[in-house]
Amino acid sequence: MSTIERALGLLEHFSSQTPEIGLSDFKRLTDFDKGTTHRYLTALKECGFLEQNPSTKAYRLGPAVIRLSAVREKTVPLVQTVAQYVDELAAELHELVHAAAPQARGMSMLYAVDGGNSATRVAFDEAEILPFYATSSGIAQLAYGPATMVEEVMGKGLERFTRHTPQNHEAVDELIGQTRARGYASVDESYEADVCSVAVPFFDTDAMARGTLAIATPAARMTEDMRRTIITRLTQTSQALTKSLGGRVPSQLLDIWPPV
Repeated sequence: MSTIERALGLLEHFSSQTPEIGLSDFKRLTDFDKGTTHRYLTALKECGFLEQNPSTKAYRLGPAVIRLSAVREKTVPLVQTVAQYVDELAAELHELVHAAAPQARGMSMLYAVDGGNSATRVAFDEAEILPFYATSSGIAQLAYGPATMVEEVMGKGLERFTRHTPQNHEAVDELIGQTRARGYASVDESYEADVCSVAVPFFDTDAMARGTLAIATPAARMTEDMRRTIITRLTQTSQALTKSLGGRVPSQLLDIWPPV
C-alpha cells in the first residue's frame, strides 16, 4: 500500500457517529505508529481534507471534502441520477432503499430513502461503510465487479457481526457464486439481526458493476412473495438506471432478469 493510500485511508474512519477522531484513536484504528499517523494527519490538514476542533484538537473532515464533493456531483451527477430511481422504489415498496458504490473497505452510500409506512423499520446510517462480505450490496458488487476486488476481500479477516455472518472465505465465495447464478444477492441477518436485504448491481460502459441498488426490510416482512417482488423491481430498475448512466448490463443477466 502506498503512502498516499495509507493517508487517504484515514478519511474512511469518519462517520456520522464518529465525526471527530483524535490522534490516539487514529493510532488505535490503524497499524501505524504515532509519528507516521501524525505526519499523515498533518498532510491531510494542510491540503484541507481535515481540520482540527480548536477545543479538543480532534480531527474532523475539512472544507476540501465539501468542495470536491460538489465538483464531482456537478460534473458527474451520479447521485442525482440514482436518486430518482431510489425514490420511486421507496414510494412503491414502502421499505428502505439505498444505492451504494465501492470503496476500499466496503460499500459507501450514494443515496438512501426509507419509504416505510410502518412503526417497524430498519435502522440505517448513510455515513456507514457496509462490509463487502456481510451485506447484499457488498456481495452483489463482488459478484459483478473486478476480480481484484474479490482477491482483496479474500485476503483479509472476516469480522463477525451476527451469528449468520460468513465465518470463512469459502462461505463468502459460495455467496458470490449463488449471486452470479441467479442475478441478485440475498442476505438474511448477516450484518444486522432481524434485517434481510436483496441487492443487484448497476453497470458502467464495460458491463462492470459500478455500484448497487438494495432494499432492506425487517426479517418478519421478508416473505417469499415480498422477496420475489423486490427481486423483480430491483432488476428492472437496475436496467433502467444502467441505461440512464450510459452503461451496459451483461448479456448473461439480461437472459435471467425480468424485462423492463
